[in-house]
Parts: sequence; C-alpha cells; structure tokens
Amino acid sequence: MQKYFTSFLFILMSLYAQSSIPDRRGMESHSNQGISISSGSGAAFLLPNANLPSPSLRCLAVQANGDVQLSWVLPDTAGSSSHTFNCYVISYSTNPFGPFTRIDSVNSFYTTTYLHAGAGGNSASCYYFVQTKNLGGNVLSPAIDTLHSLFLLLNNPGNGTAVLNWSPLSTPLPPTSKGWYKIWRQFGAIPWTLIDSTRTLSYIDTISICHAFINYRIELADSSGCTSISNVAGANLKDVIAPTVVVMDSASVNGAGHAQLAWFIDPSKDTKGYVIYELVGGIWTAIDTVHGAAINSYTYIGSTAGSGEETYGVSAFDSCGNLSTLSPIQHTLFVTDKKDVCSQSLTLNWNNFIHLPGNIGTYTVMMSVNGGAYASEAVLTSTDTTYTLTGLTPLSNYCFYIVVSNTPDVISARSNIICYTATTPNEAKYNYLRVASVLGTSSVKVSAYVDNTAMVKQYNFYRALSATAVPVLIATVPATGASNISIIDNGVNTSLQSYYYTMYVVDSCGKEQSQSNVDETIFLTVTADDGLTTNTLSWNDYSSWLGNVQSYDVYRAIDGVWQPTPVANIPYAGSGQNIYADNVSPYYTSSGKFEYFVQALEGPGNPYGFTDSSNSNVTKALQNAALYVPNAFVPTGVNNEFKPVGSFVDINDYHFSIYDRWGQKIFETSDKTAGWDGKINGHLSELGAYVYLISYKTSHGEFVDLKGTVTLIR
Repeated sequence: MQKYFTSFLFILMSLYAQSSIPDRRGMESHSNQGISISSGSGAAFLLPNANLPSPSLRCLAVQANGDVQLSWVLPDTAGSSSHTFNCYVISYSTNPFGPFTRIDSVNSFYTTTYLHAGAGGNSASCYYFVQTKNLGGNVLSPAIDTLHSLFLLLNNPGNGTAVLNWSPLSTPLPPTSKGWYKIWRQFGAIPWTLIDSTRTLSYIDTISICHAFINYRIELADSSGCTSISNVAGANLKDVIAPTVVVMDSASVNGAGHAQLAWFIDPSKDTKGYVIYELVGGIWTAIDTVHGAAINSYTYIGSTAGSGEETYGVSAFDSCGNLSTLSPIQHTLFVTDKKDVCSQSLTLNWNNFIHLPGNIGTYTVMMSVNGGAYASEAVLTSTDTTYTLTGLTPLSNYCFYIVVSNTPDVISARSNIICYTATTPNEAKYNYLRVASVLGTSSVKVSAYVDNTAMVKQYNFYRALSATAVPVLIATVPATGASNISIIDNGVNTSLQSYYYTMYVVDSCGKEQSQSNVDETIFLTVTADDGLTTNTLSWNDYSSWLGNVQSYDVYRAIDGVWQPTPVANIPYAGSGQNIYADNVSPYYTSSGKFEYFVQALEGPGNPYGFTDSSNSNVTKALQNAALYVPNAFVPTGVNNEFKPVGSFVDINDYHFSIYDRWGQKIFETSDKTAGWDGKINGHLSELGAYVYLISYKTSHGEFVDLKGTVTLIR
C-alpha cells in the first residue's frame, strides 16, 4: 500500500505543477503518456506527469561574428529519470513577444551549450528559451525562463565621452547571476581591458585617449560558471574633456621679492602638467609650463612682486593638449607704508587677498627689529588691511611682512618685505645767516644760506633791539628748495640804532630747530668837529661772519654827490667800536653838507665760500659856515678886490651887494667867488667908506645877514 500511495502522490504533484505553469511562449504542450516504473519483476509501466524538466538557461554569449552561444545547467532529475530524455529544443526570436522558432535540438542529455550560428547577435538582441523533449511523443517540459542576449548600444555625443546602454539578460536577472555588468574596452593593439562594473544598464566612459576607434563589450557572470557577453560596439572617439579647474592654494612673495605659487594637484586622471599665467597689462600671459601632474608649486624668478601687486592663475593640461579653464585668480599681497616722523609712527597698508581656499581667517603682521627674528606683532581680522605702529624708536630699523591665513589656518600666503629706519625730521645740517645790510632809513635786507635737502616747512626770521632783548618774529619764508633766501625788514629806523637778526628752521612737523647765527647791523654816527677841519665817524663791529671782517670801507658824499671810491679803508681791529676822523678842510668851498656810510667787507675763510659785504646806515655831518670880510682894500694895490672869504657857505643862497654913501647900489653878485674891484661903470670910485650887505645860508639851513663898511684906499 505504501508503494502505491507514493506513486499516486507523485502523480498528483506532477498534475498540479503542470496546471500551474502557463504556456507563456505560445509553444505546443502535450500531456505526458507516463514514465517508466520498474517493478520487482523488471516490468515497466507508465505513470502520468513524470516528464523530465527543462534545463535552466543561464548565459548568452554573443560572438564576434554575431553567433550566440547558449549555456544552461542540466535539468533537475529529482522525481524523474533521465531515461525519459529525448532532446533539448532551442527556441529563438528577435521579439520578446514572439513568435519563437525552434531552431535546433540537442540530443545529448549532458550537453550544456549550444552555438546559434547566424543569430545576428551583433545587430540586435536575441531571445531564447530551452525545453526538454521527453520520450513517448512530442512532450515538451515548460521552459524555466526566457533570456535575451546583452545588446550594447554606443552613443558618441562628441563631448569626450562614450555613452553605453544595454539590454538586461532578463528582468529580474536569474537568481544565480552575479548581478554585476562588467565593462570591457579595447582599442588599437591594446588588449581587452576591464575598466569598470555596474549593476545598472548604462555607463559613461570618459575618454582619456587622444583619438582612437574604441570597442566596448559587456559581460555578466553567472555562479554556474558561464558568462553572458554582449555584442561589440565601437566608434571613433577622442578626448576633448579638459582637466578639472585647478584650485590655487596661495600666491606668496618670497624673500627675494619673487612670486611663489602653490595649487592643489588636479584630480583628473589624464593631467600631465600645468600652465602658469600672469595678468600683464590686462592680458593673461603664459609665463611658464610645468610638466608633471604631481607638481603643485612654482617660483617665478621674473616676478617683481616685491615692488607691486601681481595677479596669477593656473590651468591644467592633459596628454591630448586639452587645457582647463583658468583657476580662480589670486593677487600677491603687496604692503606699503606711510611714515609720520612727527608722531614716530608707521602705517602699513595692503591689498585684500582673494580666493584663498576656506576663506580668509586672519591677517598677521610679522615684524623684525634691528635684524632680529620675525615675530607676530598683531593678528587682525579678515577685513583689516591696515595697521599703525606707534612709539617707534628713532634710528631703529623695522621690517614687516603680512601673512594671510584661511579659516582652518592650514593655508597661508605672505607679502613682500618692507623695511623702515625710524627717524626724526631730517634736520638741517647748516643754517647760516649770511648778512644783514641796511638798505635805507626804514629797511634792512637779511640774507641766509640754508640746507635745502632738509625736511623743512619754512624759515622764521626774528629781530631784536639789543643782544639781550626778546626777538620778535618779523617774517616767514616757505621752504621752496632754494638754498639762498632773504627778506627785507621795513619795520626799522636805521638812523636810530642797530638791529639784531636771527633765523630758525621750522621742520616738517612745524617745530623750530637749528637757530642760525646772530647778525647785528652796523650803526654809524658822525660828528662835525669844531675847528672846521674834521668829521669824526664811529660805528660798531660787524662780527658774525664765518670769514670775519677784513676791513671797513668809508664812503662819503659832499653836498649830495657820492664819491665813487671809498675815502678810507679801515682794517678790522676787533675792538667792537671803530672811529675814523675825516679831514674835510679841503672842501671848505662846499656848503658843508657831508654824508657817510660804512661798508664791512668779509675776509677769506668762509666755509661756504662767501665773501659778503654789509652796509651801515647813511648819516650826515654838517660843518658850520664861516665868513671873513675885510674892512679895507686898495684897488690899485695888492689887495685890489673886496671879496668876503667863507668856508662851507651854501652857494645857492648867497647874495653880496655894495652901496655908496648916498645909498646907491653900485655892485651886487650871487657868485661867492666874485668880488668888487672898486669901480663904478668902469671908473675908479672915490676914496672913502662904502656899505656892504651879505646874505648866505649855512649847512644847517639857517640864513645869515652881514652888514658893514669897507674903506677904499689908494
């Protein structure tokens, strides 16, 4: 009973399985006539629904000529026997919905492959299923699954890529499939190379070959040991994709003042090197080419970044000469300074850095004093581009450079180095008052020689009434770069006294410094001595010249007419006071009006090469007039003419007349050199007394009238 129950149960299961698998392929299906069951006596009988199942189709491999090789695994013989096997029937279609055509059969139970010649698998996808045909008629077991060959399509968009798309082996894939589509590539003499794998049905290959006909195929491995292979698809492809844009690390300035560039290594697989660009006159100029994908720095020895800001960019190039877009540019940091010698401060200014990876975190001011090591002087924010250092020590040397760092503080760039020796305003090396010379009764000319290389704002001139009096500012002369400057002081009365002058240099900070020497003008006095012979002159020394006074020239004018040459030269005695007596007796015929000035002459030895002169004031000496009138004369004798004899009488206001005893005017003249010869109308006058009247003006401007008698004797 147990035997029959088991057989019956197997038959029921077979019937259930056959009824639950629909004929999806439109193929003919027949009921089994039974299977052979051996009895103990060796007899055989047929049980219904004991057919051998179909093999499991696992792989389709398209050959180079389009043939397709099928691979399957042997049917599961559990519950059945290979003795019922008749053949494997191969069905094929180019359409997933059929119709399918039986193209061949395989009579060997243990055969697991079949080559479909002429399948055309290199031009379209081919669909296959395999069934087992059993003995006892045209009984076909249902196919396990339908597979279609991997058909690969290649699209060349012309952008340096190959776009691959392919059909799946089945949807879903057989459970024994490895699930990974492997992409193989081949060109020229290069053998097939596995380049990648994917679980999807598409792949984009970036071309890194300059120009070639490139073939691709797809493979899908199965755990059974077979591999599905697609057709080969190929096209003329070339690399037109430039490397990715380079990211600059930094643009620094080294100690020699040259730009030092750094960048991140370009990740593109085919990068071969870099082109360095500088913005020159608004034009990007390639300054050098760096070969080697792993190189990421460059120092430009032709740079002058120590003298001004420079702009750089970097591009990557590949083996095909494709050049990437220029990197985000960077400017080298250039720091300048503004000095304030008055406040002993220095202000640093620099340009804002751009395109620092990670953004700017800080600017650090690095400082070295008197050649010492550089140390951080100040750490500033990302928006600060200026820094002022105060309290500089005069004559100390300060050097600076700026370091810009990004936010993580791992990338930095530095500026040029700038140095400054702290100074006070450039003081004048000399400040020399050359001369103070009288021009007139109300003016004095003061001249100076100054250091025109000094940092000078102006020159202040002072006047004092004595050596101990407080000087008063009288004039300001702006510094124009001239080495010889002068003023005219119109606020004086040189006929009353001498004046003291000095000058101060006003530096660029507005501070007076470097007082000059003090010059005193020459004040001359003169006295008309009694006795009608001399005028005595007295004057002070002119003593501030670096060449000293060599001598004094005395100049004189008589009745307003200056004599062309000095009347005397007085050697310098250094006594502080000088006296000269001028004998004017030879000039008694003049009106007695004398004027004088003294001119000091500088001696040799002035270190600046000057030999100046200084004039005193002009002063007058008025000699008193004197007139002698005889009381008698002999027209026929030795004293044959009656004529007054005078000294320093003004000839312009002289009048001499003679009257007889009856009051008749018999003679007159305005010529003080003329006299009366004792005649009237050419005839000798009678003996006796005659009246004279003389009128004249003195050198002081006073009028004098003389009246008397003279006796004519024979």
